[in-house]
Amino acid sequence: MTTSPDSDHPLFDMDAPVSPTPVERLLALAGLYAQHNDRIDLWLHGRADLGPDAYAASARHLERATYGCITTVQKQRLPVTEPVASAVVRLKQIAHLTSGATRYLSTAQPVVPDADAKRGVPGPRRRLARCFQLARDLTALAAPAIIDSATCIAHRLPADAHSSSPATPGIDSARRDVLVEVARGHVTAFQTMQMAYVQATRVDSGTLRDLEAEHLVRREPDSAPSPYHGGAPYDRVRLTALGITALSTAIHRPTRIGPSAARPALAPAPTPARTRAHR
Repeated sequence: MTTSPDSDHPLFDMDAPVSPTPVERLLALAGLYAQHNDRIDLWLHGRADLGPDAYAASARHLERATYGCITTVQKQRLPVTEPVASAVVRLKQIAHLTSGATRYLSTAQPVVPDADAKRGVPGPRRRLARCFQLARDLTALAAPAIIDSATCIAHRLPADAHSSSPATPGIDSARRDVLVEVARGHVTAFQTMQMAYVQATRVDSGTLRDLEAEHLVRREPDSAPSPYHGGAPYDRVRLTALGITALSTAIHRPTRIGPSAARPALAPAPTPARTRAHR
């Protein structure tokens, strides 16, 4: 049910439906961007040993994959409405920004000429880090933006264009919300799911363990940078192929993260004012 990694982007461990629908392709693409950004973050934290060429190849693959998703969406002949048009433009912007990231990573040079070193030019690590940081900034918001576009596009697609499998597990709203945040690249965990975070907000680890037991999500050990300076890497929680398929059937529903808001109490009916009797 999964695709095998391509040799031109060694950073990726892909897990996506073999014949994905447009929504599934977008969900898988968001996961790849989150993975790409994590690997760059680990490099910036001194916890990766691959050279710039590997990250440049990764960015080139993402750029091609984004344009491929755009073509797939356009072939659906969706209604020409402002939300759909904006979603497609958002995807094009992501592709253009990724192209810029590719250029930064492709021009990164790990060696500083002797003449530059004598003049006090920043060392190779600092120059590389600047290129990596600039490239990282350009793709920082890609995964959440792709999920926003996928949600908008899913509203206009027929049901059979959401999922490639008719037998997908049903998910309630709470679990669906967590899956969306996983797709956005926002969920990290440590201590075997004893504690998990959506960005800086703690989420129910029991829900994540249930999703993992159902093979809807998986943890990639030591794949995300620690939120604390100098801390050990966290485990990034990612969608599996089954999770992508399941979420693709429900992504168009409203998303809510966190505890349910308390319903406002009904105000008591106003008491009619008494009128004073005139003396």
